[in-house]
Amino acid sequence: GADAAVDMAEELGEDLGVFPFVVGGVDKSDPEYVQAVKIVCLNWAIFQAHRLFFVAMEELLQKHPVDSVDEDGAPFWSGTRRVPKPLRFIPLDSNEDEVSAQQIIINERIAQFVHSAARLRMESFLPVAESSEGQSLVSLEEALSALEEQALLLYKKGNTKKSSSDSSEENEGEKDPESIVLEKLNGAKTGASLLPELNLADFEKDDESNGHVAFVTAASNLRAIAYGIVPADAMETRRVAGRIVPAMITTTALVSSLSCLELVKVLKGLPLKLHRNAFVNLALPFFAFTAPLPAEEIAGVNGKTHTIWDRIVIKGSSKSPVESMTLRKFLSKVQKKASCGDEFEIANLSFGPFMIYANFLHSHDDELLDTPLIDIVKDAIISGDDGEDEMFSGDDANKDESVNNMTDEQMAALKKLKEKRFIDFSVMVESQETGEEFELPPIRLMNSEK
Repeated sequence: GADAAVDMAEELGEDLGVFPFVVGGVDKSDPEYVQAVKIVCLNWAIFQAHRLFFVAMEELLQKHPVDSVDEDGAPFWSGTRRVPKPLRFIPLDSNEDEVSAQQIIINERIAQFVHSAARLRMESFLPVAESSEGQSLVSLEEALSALEEQALLLYKKGNTKKSSSDSSEENEGEKDPESIVLEKLNGAKTGASLLPELNLADFEKDDESNGHVAFVTAASNLRAIAYGIVPADAMETRRVAGRIVPAMITTTALVSSLSCLELVKVLKGLPLKLHRNAFVNLALPFFAFTAPLPAEEIAGVNGKTHTIWDRIVIKGSSKSPVESMTLRKFLSKVQKKASCGDEFEIANLSFGPFMIYANFLHSHDDELLDTPLIDIVKDAIISGDDGEDEMFSGDDANKDESVNNMTDEQMAALKKLKEKRFIDFSVMVESQETGEEFELPPIRLMNSEK
């Protein structure tokens, strides 16, 4: 949802929003322009090395410390799980840490990664004529020099585990996801409007001059060092890549095709017995197809059953639009739609963690029953409390205080509620005769304005 949209927008902004574009005509072969592109690409590659092999490892260790245990009480880092070692570039003349022989090897591997990553990124932005000489665009010495300059900026604060990008994300934490996405996309849009034609690169493992295998080798070796695995040379990388690329493409094509076949069956409304689960292993090869099991049936009222995919849809009308539909009217519609009859009474109504209605508390509360349901939901979000006493106290002073003290999460929830096409509620009904309770399918209230 929102997190995926923010991640995608950040990637676009990263690719298009921080490039040294010049408005108007520019000579892409100008040495000053090429140098500016080189600096941006080197900084990007250094940040990627820091994010992938230091920040990611640190965050993993913070989530699962070395002495942590799993749900069964066994050590988390055991068996095939290896404790990662965060990797960082430490200049040889650094006074922060003693540079060991192992650290020198790590420095060399990080420099190789930055060198190959920056080179490939430059070749995607510069004209083909400028990038045809390949290795002359970025040298290993330039990568080392850039790393030594950036190392102190990235690692100076020993207790800080986040990159400069993470710090900007913290500052953006007060913004809602939509604002962040729009900001990133606007930056990407501006960059894309000035972006020269990109050069596409097809992976070619047998050409040593293109730097493709060098990049894969550098990245895989850094990850291998982080997990205590023996690094591989370029020849081994080339051999493995020769197997992975065809298998990956073939598997992706097969899985996509099988998924599309099942989608066609859904669109044609074919019965469940004609659908198939597929189990495929191209290496063996092994192909197995089984009929999917039906969704689990949940007991409902009057001997009826439903599944997790079922919904009871409530819509507004000209006489009772959604915006002004009272809780009393909504409960009446639910009871009628669910065919509960007089034998069952609605026991409670919930919206997420909030209890909106409970028959033992509110069955005679005319003030609450005659309040529009949407307003009750908004009050529940503003109150930030799932207790009925405070939520429905009717104290205007407390309500005004809650509005003034709303958190960012509450404001975002209210905004999301306004934009949603529907609202789902959970409803329990109770048998008047036996007192037994049954859960109805989710009740979906459609927003007539959307």
